[in-house]
Amino acid sequence: MKFKYTGTTRSQETVSGALEALDETEARIRLRGMQIRPKTIKLENKTTFGKMEFDLSFGSPVTPKGLIIFTRQLSSLIDSGVSLVQSLDLLEEQETNKRFKKIIGLIKVNIEGGGSFASGLEKHPKAFSEFFIRIVEAGELSGTLDKSLQSVGIQLEKLAALKSKVIKALTYPALTLVASMAAVVFLLLTVIPEIAKLYGSQALPEITVFVMGISTWVQGHFLVLIGALVGGPIVIGFIYRISKFRDLWDPIVLKIPLFGTLAVRSSVAKFSRTLSTLVASGVDLIKAFEICSKVITNRALQKSIRQSAEGVLEGKTIAEGLTKAKVFPLMVIHMIKIGELTGRLDELLNKVADIYDGEVDNAVDAITSLLQPVLIIGVGIIIMFLMIAMYMPIFSLGDKMSAG
Repeated sequence: MKFKYTGTTRSQETVSGALEALDETEARIRLRGMQIRPKTIKLENKTTFGKMEFDLSFGSPVTPKGLIIFTRQLSSLIDSGVSLVQSLDLLEEQETNKRFKKIIGLIKVNIEGGGSFASGLEKHPKAFSEFFIRIVEAGELSGTLDKSLQSVGIQLEKLAALKSKVIKALTYPALTLVASMAAVVFLLLTVIPEIAKLYGSQALPEITVFVMGISTWVQGHFLVLIGALVGGPIVIGFIYRISKFRDLWDPIVLKIPLFGTLAVRSSVAKFSRTLSTLVASGVDLIKAFEICSKVITNRALQKSIRQSAEGVLEGKTIAEGLTKAKVFPLMVIHMIKIGELTGRLDELLNKVADIYDGEVDNAVDAITSLLQPVLIIGVGIIIMFLMIAMYMPIFSLGDKMSAG
């Protein structure tokens, strides 16, 4: 982190500037080493309004792609015989992301001060997940840091690809739904009122009166409708963060046709690959389960993983713990059981992850291929209903003229 400071020198001269330090305490120590008595020390990424301070640094300081590149390059440098400090120095020099550049520099300072690589990473949880830190820690202890970083890089790439597939599956229906709603609102706001003017005060069929009533309501409450469309997702997001709601909703998600299948398959792939990497790196099994439960977002699957961890503590196998929750597919449990019996758990978990990566592809294809015609037909029916309702008086008039 970078700290701004003001202070006085031995000659009582007032000075100010900025310096890099892990925390405020280290900043004060470094200033005293520079023979400066500090008066004020503040983080550079904070801005002050009156007596209030706001931290302007939001989100992760590095993108998933940036972290993958960093990990791959660091692994290659160490594998080539370059020391860890020199490798970090090179990566810091070429890094264009200013926030991540600072973090690399601070990790390097931590190592130069006698700390481990993992302890340096732990001070930046927004940039490095616990999964990343524990793999690095295991690699440092075993002397295989380059291989551990390579494993992390592969895992990050797989997780990024998996996330991309899930987003692809959810984005298409969402965009189609939004476009469809916009088309319907456009008809209700512009087309239907113009047609309604043609009929004046004549008696109209009930279905026409009903549609005109909807059109009038939309015109009168347009801002409310826009507010609901914009605020709705925010409210839903807030509700979704409530723990009790998640406990009730997440198991239901797994049973929703198509989307439930996608949620299970993507979670199984993520869990299997993460656990495989952790086990292969020598991370304690209980700690590995704890990390896996954080990687998985669905509460029902998290509960299953925790139950399995509790079973392991009681002397049971992983497969027995996962069977008890009745959430994970039987094929996964059988593969894990075979892996435990043969001592090839990491290898079997990798195979499960590969299988379910393919299953995720199938689920995405199923969602896009089935929802596309359903949404098109649904929108077509709504528009057809509106048009028939508005033109029905004309049809009725034509019938009367024919009869006359």
